[in-house]
Amino acid sequence: MPANRSGPEGSGASASAGPPPVAGRRGERHRDEGEPGNSFAGELWALGAIVGYTGANIFGRAGVTDTDPVAAPLLRDLPSFVMGLLLLVRGRHYRQLLPNRREFAGRLLLPFLVSGVASVIGTFAFFFALDLGGVNIAVPVLQTQIIWGALFGWLLLQERVTSRGAFGIAVTLGGLAVLTLGQSRGVPASDDWLWGLLLAAIPALAWGFSGVVWRRGQRLGVERSTGITVHYGISVLVSSGFLLLSGRMDVYAGIDTGDLTALALSGVFGGVIAVYSMFSAMKHLPAANVFVLNGAIPMTSALGGALFLGEYVNAVMWLGIFLASIGVVLFQLTGTARARQPETSGSGGLP
Repeated sequence: MPANRSGPEGSGASASAGPPPVAGRRGERHRDEGEPGNSFAGELWALGAIVGYTGANIFGRAGVTDTDPVAAPLLRDLPSFVMGLLLLVRGRHYRQLLPNRREFAGRLLLPFLVSGVASVIGTFAFFFALDLGGVNIAVPVLQTQIIWGALFGWLLLQERVTSRGAFGIAVTLGGLAVLTLGQSRGVPASDDWLWGLLLAAIPALAWGFSGVVWRRGQRLGVERSTGITVHYGISVLVSSGFLLLSGRMDVYAGIDTGDLTALALSGVFGGVIAVYSMFSAMKHLPAANVFVLNGAIPMTSALGGALFLGEYVNAVMWLGIFLASIGVVLFQLTGTARARQPETSGSGGLP
């Protein structure tokens, strides 16, 4: 829920480099095998998700190179909010948002309010990380949102971390260490690239937590389109409120057309193309296959950064990015085991 977000777009994708959470309606059994369908079509949709998340990272980096990063989160989340509204109307799920209707979700919407606030905090930090560290540093660190999400899931949803998952964590951390070593011997995006690496950990944590809260909300019976609308509606509201209260709304007046277009495209690629492609891919392919394919996003982002943005990447950095990606894929495939628990009722507790 992205770089890979762990909210509605990333497992988060947020903004960005990872798959969205897969959770069914209340009372449905979670399916890992996907719907019967055309596997070739599923692979094409998965490729579309990779292109979407990669494009979001590349356009996001291009947009903040000469622009104040505080301008980016609103433009990143606005397309997703519009998509949520369209899906809400098409599926007639807007009744869950109307207090005078029997379907009104009420307090069950609170998880999506929380996930929206956590997500937008991560989005602000992500664009500052892109500005300071570039895609080669920010995206691999962001990919660890899958791991953080699983750890939060262990605490909040009783989704136990397995020993194989711990091995995946070790491989990922080793890959990030190799990446850091490689960057220290190369030409960084800025002299403050190490701050970019540390800042990228904030969206990894925030989007990982957001994805867990999101899954909790869907288990309580809130429709996906309702969740998307509330989540991104709150994100847009918080971004706008911050800019207004801090007197920074005029930041858009100083953005040239190219940077504004790049930031808008980052939102379209990450919040619309990637998310829609991801959900479509999971209708035709097993979720595990989709997760493996999305493990390529840090690699494709680094390649795009080198080709289109001139970002430096050496052999040691490639090795670090590869190891970090492999570790995340291993964790996605074997990292957690959900504890057996009673079925959650519609009036169940909130996280």
